[in-house]
Amino acid sequence: WDFPPVAVIMMPTDPKKRTIARSFADAFRGVGDCIRTERNMRIHLTMCVYVLFFASRIELTRGEMACLLLAIGSVMTAETLNTSVEKLCDFTQKHTNHLIRVIKDMAAGAVLICAVFAALVGIVVLFRPELWEDFWAICTDPVSLALFLLSLAVAAVFVFLYFSMFEVVVRLLKLQPFPR
Repeated sequence: WDFPPVAVIMMPTDPKKRTIARSFADAFRGVGDCIRTERNMRIHLTMCVYVLFFASRIELTRGEMACLLLAIGSVMTAETLNTSVEKLCDFTQKHTNHLIRVIKDMAAGAVLICAVFAALVGIVVLFRPELWEDFWAICTDPVSLALFLLSLAVAAVFVFLYFSMFEVVVRLLKLQPFPR
């Protein structure tokens, strides 16, 4: 196995003096970095918004809503952990390595398993006549349909062009772009 030399990572502050607010700020920055740099995270986030939108329009029990929220949370967590594993692997091994590929594939497989089971939870909980009636009502009302199609266009821009737009703004403002 070809491991790089161990690097010492210095904490910016004394861990004993670290505040809870700072910990939360770091955590939110990590989630933001994941959303900003990972297309798949933006896909999951977009799907989450649509699932919660349609879930809010039909009557769900508290248990059904809890199942949806747990499924959403597991996928978002798995994607965040997958991103962390990939970035750590890229940091430790700059060249192609079979073991690193296997590790990255396993982490991606964990996301796939979570996403498949979350989709199954969504199907079990949401696929009922009220959902189809609501969807049909959206499709037959011109204003609702236009707003829904606009939301799909905004979602597509967010998922596929978000980082490119972010880089353009950064360059226009002549700021240092974040590394991918």
